[in-house]
Amino acid sequence: MEWLNFNFPSPLAEDGQSIIDGGGDADSLAKNADLWPYLQKLALRGHVTTLANMLERVAPSQELSAAASRWARELAKTSREMPLGSDEETTGSFNARWRQWNGELQNMATAIGSLLDVSDTQSGDAALSSLYTIVDIMRGDADAGSAAGETWQDVLGAILLYSEPTAQADRLPGLAHIVLEQFQTGDSTLLDRALVALLNHDLPEFLVYCNQIDSWLSAHLADMMEHINILEICRRVFAVDPREHYLLALGELYLTHENLWRVSMDYFGLCRTAAGTAVMEEYIVRMPLESDRKAQQVLRVCDLYGLKNARERIHRQLGRQKWQRGRLGAAIGHFAHVNDRNSISQICDQLWAEYLDSGKLTYGPIIDGVMAAGLKHDRLQFLTQYRDFHESYKTGEYTSAGKLLLSILLNETAPAHAVPDLLIDTIPLLEGDKLVFSSDDTFELMRCAESLVQSPFATAAKPSANSAADKGNVGRDELSIFNVACARNLARSFVMQ
Repeated sequence: MEWLNFNFPSPLAEDGQSIIDGGGDADSLAKNADLWPYLQKLALRGHVTTLANMLERVAPSQELSAAASRWARELAKTSREMPLGSDEETTGSFNARWRQWNGELQNMATAIGSLLDVSDTQSGDAALSSLYTIVDIMRGDADAGSAAGETWQDVLGAILLYSEPTAQADRLPGLAHIVLEQFQTGDSTLLDRALVALLNHDLPEFLVYCNQIDSWLSAHLADMMEHINILEICRRVFAVDPREHYLLALGELYLTHENLWRVSMDYFGLCRTAAGTAVMEEYIVRMPLESDRKAQQVLRVCDLYGLKNARERIHRQLGRQKWQRGRLGAAIGHFAHVNDRNSISQICDQLWAEYLDSGKLTYGPIIDGVMAAGLKHDRLQFLTQYRDFHESYKTGEYTSAGKLLLSILLNETAPAHAVPDLLIDTIPLLEGDKLVFSSDDTFELMRCAESLVQSPFATAAKPSANSAADKGNVGRDELSIFNVACARNLARSFVMQ
């Protein structure tokens, strides 16, 4: 009855307050046409304390006959004495007290019925008749409850409360069947059907009706059933796992709202199956990434649910987007997350080509930001060392600049197409007043040049603007100058050593 009153409240508190507001004295209450129907509803739903209070308020009215006033007081007293069970009391003890209380109501019904049989039509008899109906409801008369009840829930609740207060759960289907036969009107709602299925312990049908009511309801009920280990009953009937099916359906429903995509991912993740993971990956890799904030949220979902493949695809997608928009540092960062060394190399080649075009080293902030994140890549290391070489050269630290340049060449961190330009950069150091390269260093430079002669980059063709490799072409004249500078530096080093 508590569940019924909580979910289907009747009568409403507003109804009682409206009756009181119409006049709170006994005579005004007795004249109010809504009073007695309201009291019958109170009795039907087990609100016996409120019923007793209202009867005590109306009993002194001069509008009631003496008999009606007397039995109103008696019924109020008996209502307050309604037995209530407890965990400490045995079922036998409670039933004994209940039979005694029910017997008092039987006697009261007999007495009031006798008065109604002999009374003529008087103003007080309507009240006495209403009191008789209330007593009939409370003593468990099925016909009286059915006549007063507006819904099958009202009647079933009254039967359980007044006729079978100690009924067990397995008794509910039989009682529900009896009551529902009286309400075969053809206009039952989905909620009615769901509740009937639940009373009949038909959990699969209950879930089906709940899903027709609301997808959220069926998904959460299936999840609850899983946690209390009763969903296996439904699995024997459904062609698919009901919990997974309803969770996926609810997640897909929320995807139709752009601001609820995160909720959808959580429902997909609750499936804890390969199917749920597959659906999540399918949707998340197609998620529009309108902003960096949205992208980070999507990546966090991938990390949370272990979506490794989706995470890599999203990083590649973001890397390409940043690259196209000229945000090369961010692009490198995304490619680094998936160890896409080829794309990182292409971006580094682009930075090198931009330097060859402009003659200005503008990539410093980009490289510093990436290297600060701990990323290691030979092309990035090359660009960093080359930038340091230029800074040392500008400040007159020629020895340090030479060592950096030689380190780049010997460690082969530079791409092959950049080697000719690096060799040309050694010429001012070879021809300078100060000896920067030792004889051994010079021999290493000459070895690099010899290797270059055998490479496709040693061409005298005019540089094009198509690639970093083309932009890095060095003519034979420049190589000849380099060879002469090496010879002179070698002679100087022999003399000074």
